Amino acid sequence: MRKYALVLAVSVALAVSGGIGLSGRSDPPSAEPIAADLRITPGDGRNLTAVIDRLEETLRRVPDDHLTWATLALAYVEQVRVNGDVALYDEAEEAVDRSLEIQPDDNVAALTATSALHGVKHEFRDALASADAALEIDPFHPAALVLRVDALTELGRYADQLAALRTADRRQPGVPVAVRFAYAYELRGDLPRATAILRRSATSATGGDRAHVLTLLADLERRRGRTTEAGRLLGVVRRIDPGYLPALISRARLATATGRLGRAARLWDRVVARADHPEHHVELGEIYAATGRHRLAHQQLDPLEEYATEQDSVSLGRELDVALFMADHADPEIGLAAARAEWDSRKGIPAADALGWTLHRTGQSRAGLRFARIATRLGTPDAGFWIHRGLIEASLGLAGPARRHLAYALRLDPGISPAQRQRAARVLDRLT
Repeated sequence: MRKYALVLAVSVALAVSGGIGLSGRSDPPSAEPIAADLRITPGDGRNLTAVIDRLEETLRRVPDDHLTWATLALAYVEQVRVNGDVALYDEAEEAVDRSLEIQPDDNVAALTATSALHGVKHEFRDALASADAALEIDPFHPAALVLRVDALTELGRYADQLAALRTADRRQPGVPVAVRFAYAYELRGDLPRATAILRRSATSATGGDRAHVLTLLADLERRRGRTTEAGRLLGVVRRIDPGYLPALISRARLATATGRLGRAARLWDRVVARADHPEHHVELGEIYAATGRHRLAHQQLDPLEEYATEQDSVSLGRELDVALFMADHADPEIGLAAARAEWDSRKGIPAADALGWTLHRTGQSRAGLRFARIATRLGTPDAGFWIHRGLIEASLGLAGPARRHLAYALRLDPGISPAQRQRAARVLDRLT
């Protein structure tokens, strides 16, 4: 769920294509669409590198093209999401500045790139302001429309999220809007509707867009317990693009869900080799621990403690999986500080869950329960959220709610951390 939620608009916004309209199209297309040969496919490192090369070559020939500078900035931001090279943020900012230097007024592309930069830094209020500024100039700009949706989602403004989605779908229907509609319904617990939207979108998507949609669909099917169908969909993605990183991550979680932990470890090892994100080390380390390979688990998890202690709370808050790891395995106070910082920047469901759990882990369970209730208020079928709520309730002597919520969590996605599920099962056994 969290990984899906954090597929920010940088990636899909540049891959705007014709597709399904969920609200019915009534408005004219954007006056300044991004050129088809500058499309950026989410998560596809090889394609993204080629796009960046083409953009840089274009700028060597036409150094005063403000649109290409802004598009390059977006590509750099997406590259960070793919490979974790945060040094590219500086290059992205320089590209935006260059675009604005060339075209200081009514530069929709630069405002959109600025919104994307704020988004990946979890500065969601600023991301929303920049997207709104872009849309004041061009109300039909495809990237700005979906960046606005993403900012509202992360800020926890879910009624506004749906309104923004309907507007985006009227003006620029296609894959980027469809996947966000699917996520909106997933947040609200309507997995059949979310699945139906993705299936419809997959029929019109091509290439990298199709790989992206089918991977999201596979994740949903796994969460619904339809693991055979999830595997089939991921097989289709492998034929489209054998190296597609999000699908590799999905395959690792599917292996966990079906009890093939050795295979899950091998797949997570491949993920870590390609994308050295701290949260990937958490997942690999927990799989190693669950299979009794404790030396390998320590090799993955011990450096995370050092990494987390070196980060300021705002930076660590952007990596909630690491903050939760610290709360569970190392220093709960560090995890709490990071979760508080993240809650200050966004009021969405993942931030509420992290703050609730880290409050509990630091002995503040009653305060933690308030945020656990916020995290589950839409009925989001995320096993981790409901496990956290149930465990907090159990610690407060609320046996009835704890039983209901832990039992419900254990019926949900088995692709989450084995240790988390085992902890929930042990507490549920004591309560029944």
